[in-house]
Amino acid sequence: MDYPAAIWAGLIGGAAMTAVLYMGIFVMPGQMKMNLLYILGSMMFGERTIAYMSGAMMHATMSVAFALAHVGLYQAFGLEANLAAWGLVFGAAHWAMTGMALGMMPAMHPRIKDGTLAAPGPFAMGYPMGTAIGFLVLHLIFGVLVGALYETFI
Repeated sequence: MDYPAAIWAGLIGGAAMTAVLYMGIFVMPGQMKMNLLYILGSMMFGERTIAYMSGAMMHATMSVAFALAHVGLYQAFGLEANLAAWGLVFGAAHWAMTGMALGMMPAMHPRIKDGTLAAPGPFAMGYPMGTAIGFLVLHLIFGVLVGALYETFI
């Protein structure tokens, strides 16, 4: 495994995923309701600026961890080519795992527990349908980018 290539692929894929998410929120505010960086950061901090900053750091860390998992699966299955296509498959699996985790957010998120933040629900189904579809598309984008970038960097 080329760790620097996997790390960079994860950071770039995660940054692209975040950029597309916030463009969606800007363009379709009635449909895109998942303010990811705030949701992550507000688990620890109530102040918005610090919550966004910590949420960005958490998402970058998770992006690297998931990219390492994607690359580990490429290695485990002996995949050396067409990694963007395989990234689509692994992005779908990544979506399934994180979608289930969203359903557990109310049990661990203090802002959801106190009612100041809406629960996303499993697979972001607690938000408008555009958010749930966007949640899937963003994970597919991440998978494709990690696969393509890793294959380019190695």
